[in-house]
Amino acid sequence: MNRLQEKIMKKNIAVVGLGNMGGRIAKRLLQLGHEVGVYDTNKEVLKTFESLGAKPYETLALLGAVHNIILTVLPNADIVRQVVLGTEGLSTGMRPGTVLIEMTTSIPEVTQEIAAALSRQDVMMIDAPVSGGVQKAENGTLTIMVGGNEQTVERAKPILDLIGTQIIHVGRIGAGHTAKALNNLITATTLAITSEALALGVKMGVDAQKLLDVVNSGSGRSAASETKFPQQVLSRAFKPGFSMALMAKDVGIAVDMAHSVNSPVWVSSAVQKLWQYGVDGGRGDMDHTAIALTIEDMAEIEIKPGLI
Repeated sequence: MNRLQEKIMKKNIAVVGLGNMGGRIAKRLLQLGHEVGVYDTNKEVLKTFESLGAKPYETLALLGAVHNIILTVLPNADIVRQVVLGTEGLSTGMRPGTVLIEMTTSIPEVTQEIAAALSRQDVMMIDAPVSGGVQKAENGTLTIMVGGNEQTVERAKPILDLIGTQIIHVGRIGAGHTAKALNNLITATTLAITSEALALGVKMGVDAQKLLDVVNSGSGRSAASETKFPQQVLSRAFKPGFSMALMAKDVGIAVDMAHSVNSPVWVSSAVQKLWQYGVDGGRGDMDHTAIALTIEDMAEIEIKPGLI
């Protein structure tokens, strides 16, 4: 990318949705010297970003008319559809040649629907959900799974490189959202089964830390056992990040995808029920590692170091 292209790009980025991930992505772009347009329904958040140097917009249509590289980081597929295609949405202002980088954990079919509608305006779109959590969003080391045609992905790549170190083009439009839902299904499953195993171990008289050491030295290790349990569960921190409700939503997306193509979901269906049970029990707003607390309630034991 030459200097002229870099100068143009720096003036044309906007972020819609300034929550846990979107807010951190916007802050990183600002820290790297980009002029970032922002939109969020929370006016106080917009004021905060204005104080950081961002340009806030009162309407999506105006933001869509001004910026030709727009990142959307929103709670769910229905909100993405409304934000982009609604009567006062981004599409009412978007110009031909604009690139929409959709980073929500969304539903592949909805993504394909939006992309088809935008293509009639000569607006390009890729889906680019992320993995790695808020810390990696802050330091620009996210993993980004991308769906879309090669030309649009290449055009978006200079932006993606600012916020991620692993940029994986997984297939056509919607493939990024498919990969993200399946990744989160695996995460939800390993976290749940690790919680069950450690709760059982404690009930059988095994020290939780010692059992975790065994798991992490053997074939049972996972990101859940190596990172989430030491940092969140055994420490009893449960520091808020990605919520249980969002994880339950993502597991539901994966199970729905499986049903749509008649793929087996014996394990996935059980995992979905467990996560929904945890959310229904009042922990939806807690960090997703709090699924361990739901397991503890049922086991009537606490997963912590020290023999009972």
